[in-house]
Amino acid sequence: MDLDLVNREVEALVKAGGPGLAVGVYADGRALLTTARGLACVEFGVPADAHTRFDIASVSKQFTATCLLLLARDGRLSLDDDVREHVPGLALAVPVTLRQCLRHTGGLPEWYTLQAITGTPFTALTEERLVEEVRGIRHPVFPPGTDFSYSNTGYVLAAAVVRAVTGLSLAGFARERILGPLGMDDTLFRDDTSLVLPRLAYGYANADGEPRRADTLESAVGDGGLVTSVADLAPWFGFLADGRVLGDDLRRELLEPAVLADGTVLPYALGVYHSRIAGRAAYGHAGGVSGYLSNLLYLPEAGFGVAVLVNQTAIDPIALSERLARMLLGEAPEAPLDLVETVDSSTVPTGHWHDPEGDAFLTLDAGENGRFRLGEGAEFAPAKDGRWYGLGEADGLWFERREDGLLLGNKSGARRPIAYRPCEAPGDKSMPDGSYRSSELDVRVTVRDGVLSVGRDLRVPVEPGPAGTWKAGPFTLRLEGGDLLVSGGGLRRMRFTGDSGFVGAPAS
Repeated sequence: MDLDLVNREVEALVKAGGPGLAVGVYADGRALLTTARGLACVEFGVPADAHTRFDIASVSKQFTATCLLLLARDGRLSLDDDVREHVPGLALAVPVTLRQCLRHTGGLPEWYTLQAITGTPFTALTEERLVEEVRGIRHPVFPPGTDFSYSNTGYVLAAAVVRAVTGLSLAGFARERILGPLGMDDTLFRDDTSLVLPRLAYGYANADGEPRRADTLESAVGDGGLVTSVADLAPWFGFLADGRVLGDDLRRELLEPAVLADGTVLPYALGVYHSRIAGRAAYGHAGGVSGYLSNLLYLPEAGFGVAVLVNQTAIDPIALSERLARMLLGEAPEAPLDLVETVDSSTVPTGHWHDPEGDAFLTLDAGENGRFRLGEGAEFAPAKDGRWYGLGEADGLWFERREDGLLLGNKSGARRPIAYRPCEAPGDKSMPDGSYRSSELDVRVTVRDGVLSVGRDLRVPVEPGPAGTWKAGPFTLRLEGGDLLVSGGGLRRMRFTGDSGFVGAPAS
């Protein structure tokens, strides 16, 4: 295992005077290498080092899931409990189990999308406030257990369950039962973002060049919020390897893949994705939040893990960690796509396409040599295996023609491919003015003069969409029996009831 390769790769990635990057390589619960480059604070020129702490966002989910597994082992709950048993007042019309919350199979709508609709400031989003935001949701976006839709909501509810069962915050329980026993003294759930935290890197958005400040604002945790350093992660990799300290029974349960009602086995377990690197089994999770990106990856057959933590958006931690893993395995870089120069133009999937389940639409525009574009910059090129693969910003995505439509998938296999069907092109009819209210969110939506107004702050132009719909930013809008159905961002046809007495009142 040539660790010098890691140092050289890290050195080449970070620009002088720019935000930071920290990398750790681990085996047998020990750090074989920790290294860092760049700045933890650009304004004051403070360098990042192995003890610099980063917000690791959704990588936190495996820690939250382990908290619930500990409570299940204690006999204080079961992962098959209905979440309503532990979070009083949830309006869900059907049972959603804790296991489904942790596996993203409960059909819970994404709270980030709900926040955009309600307009609640991120700085006001404590655990209590966020639970109130989702308390009125009655209808999952699909029957629980029948599908997968990544939703941070289930993990925020998991944090609330920990508090309800133990009387401790998730931060307190994790400290007492996980982080303390493992000796991870520099790691914590940051459930109050107003507090000063020594050695925490500032977050930056720099994908377009010049870094701009971008920091975590919400204090709700569980779906994210864990702060750690590459120097402090070694014991966690020891647990991922063989269950040391916390127990191999917990490790095995954490890694057990989800199975849907129809028998489909998913690559997602409990806060952990299963994948393959250079033909070898791997598991881990990525994270991304304003100003921070991360990835933790463990290869059980090879017996080592890699952590990549950054306080910027110009470096892809998933691609970097996989590249480093291949280096450490002595494998060549991943082979380039086997593209073809020409294809039968009649097979190129251009035009308008509809996902009936998510009520989402795609418009694919023809390019040269059998290529096509999705949106402004995402280009797809044909390959010898019959698929079209994303280039540049669309790297990792693929399309495949099927007799009855089109599949959109991801090379990682992290999520099930989405099936699209051909549909009508957008019309030219403007959306009628109207007012609608969601009893689940207690929010009014108005459409007036071609502008959608939602909650306190959201104002989005409305334009005709395919198949008799309209588009407003990330949302698909559909009228049904005088009501408005909203899809997008993890929502599927959320119903807003029409107000027959609407006379153009502003949104509230």
